[in-house]
Order: sequence, then C-alpha cells, then structure tokens
Amino acid sequence: MKACTWLGGGDFEYGDVPDPVIGPDDVMVRIGTVGVCGTDVHITQGLFPSTPPQILGHEASGEIIDVGQNVSRERIGESVVLNHTTTCGECESCRTWTVSRCERSTQKHEFFAELASVPNASAVPIPEGLDVEVASITEPASCCLSGVSRLRVDDGAVGLVIGGGMMGLMTAAFMKTSGVETVALTEPVGYRRDFATQLGIDVVHDPSQSSVDDFVADLTNGRGLHIAAEAVGKAELVAKCVELVRPRGQVLMIGVAPAGAPLPVDLYDMQYREVVLQSGFGRGDVFNRTPAELAKLNMDGVITGRYELKDVPQAIIDSGEGKGVKLVIKPNR
Repeated sequence: MKACTWLGGGDFEYGDVPDPVIGPDDVMVRIGTVGVCGTDVHITQGLFPSTPPQILGHEASGEIIDVGQNVSRERIGESVVLNHTTTCGECESCRTWTVSRCERSTQKHEFFAELASVPNASAVPIPEGLDVEVASITEPASCCLSGVSRLRVDDGAVGLVIGGGMMGLMTAAFMKTSGVETVALTEPVGYRRDFATQLGIDVVHDPSQSSVDDFVADLTNGRGLHIAAEAVGKAELVAKCVELVRPRGQVLMIGVAPAGAPLPVDLYDMQYREVVLQSGFGRGDVFNRTPAELAKLNMDGVITGRYELKDVPQAIIDSGEGKGVKLVIKPNR
C-alpha cells in the first residue's frame, strides 16, 4: 500500500510500505479521510515527543473491507470511525483513570496510509445522519467532549472559549449541548467565528476589535465567567482564563502547551477566589458516543481543505499556519 512516512522534522517520504497484517480479532479498513491534527503539526516542530520514522495521522474514518477469523463478516462494507488505541478495561488506569490511558494499549497503525488494520472494537459504526468525512473528526471531538464532561454546569452559567480552531469550536459546541446557558467564543479569524455561529454558539468576539477583558466584563456585568476554556495551547492564555472567571469559577485546559511551559498566575489570587483548574487530554471514556453527539451539530462546511496522500507535508504546513477550519487527507483519492 501507499503511505506517507514521517522521517523527522518536516521531512516525509511517500511510497510503498507493507500492507498491514490483519489479526483474528481485527478488521481491515480502507481509509477514506484522515484529519490533520495539531499534534501532527507539533510532532514535526519538535513540540510533542515522538520518534521517527513512523506514519502519523490518528483521526480517521473509512470502510471495512475485510475481517479476521473471529469477526463477523457482516461488518464488511460498514462505514466506521477508528479509535487509534486499544483498551483492556481491566488495568489500574482503565479502572481508576480513563480507558484512553490503558496500560496494555497497543497502537495498531496510524492512518496517513491507504489501509489500516485495527481491533474490531476500535472500529466504531458511523451513525445515520453523520457524514463519513465529518466522522473523521471524532477523535479530536471526543477529547473536547471528555474535558467538557468533567465541568460543573450551574444554572445560568456563562462560558467562554479562547481560540476557534477545531478544538475550540468543538469545546464551545459541547459546552452548549451540556447545558451552559450562554457560550461565547473569542477568535480573530472571521470564517471561524462564522462557523461558531453556525454551531449555535451564542456570542462571538473579535479580539482585534476589543480586549477580551472588556468583552467579558460586558458579557457578565462585571461578575466574571462561570467557565473559561483555553483551546490554543498557550500558558499565558490559561492565565488569562484564571483572571476572567468569577470566584469558584472553572478553567478548562483543552489546548496543549509545550512541555515545560510554566503557568504565570498569581497563586494567592487563584486560591483566594477558589478557582478550579481542570485539564482535559485525550479521549477519556467518550470516544464511542462522540459520533452520535457530532450528528446533532450542524457541521456543514467544516472541512475546508482536502489533500492527496502524497501532499501530507503541505497539509501539515497549511494546518500549522492556521489555514481553514479543518484540513483532511484523502488517502485513496
């Protein structure tokens, strides 16, 4: 099969690699769509620990074309979204933390390739009403849903998301569907603000027109936010969220800051106001139900760039420059 292999830095090699082996409990999937994730970008920039050579890409949907001997052949032809890790459900991490941190997890294959063999349980059916391309967003969406599900939602809550990339948009959308009464999003790029409005976000803010401090003061009558989520991955914006919430407000970290980044906050002020700092990382326990949650949202037009498999390097560059809402690879186009 063809694949695009990361060699280190910004270097990739497109060419033939061995077809994945299908085990007795696996399914073989023809990859239809793979999302380009900020993690893929950060790996090439040396900001996320990873060792080349390897095939990147971990947000995929496709069609089952073969199954192992222990899997029902009725699954052949099924459209699925892929969870790129496995879970045992029995280890200490699965039982007391989250199944997405399974101590026995194996990564069968990453997805910047034409084919992937994954455990049967990792191929989740795409529900009726969810576009197959949009379903590839399940992995990042599940990370946002997992983080939001840990929040306390008070009556009349006002929430703000800083950053309108894919993670920020999904975080804001799930805050709204989880019961946050007023959800706002601040984002400098106009078409991302427009997409936020399409998703049902109540208020959008352009930080080039007014400060986020003034915006929040007007939005909350000077009371401060119940919830502030940072979806960019900058420590100074997490600190800004701490400033913007009211006493006993909650701050949710969704964006991933570089390793070693210090958090520049006034700890006395944070403790005095009893601010709660939450962090969300990974899919938690919600991956399998995320496609159904996505199907409830108006995701029309979310995919703004489609690239052939050989063009992964350019897609990585474009994503790193913040182009579009969501960029995807089409390995079998």
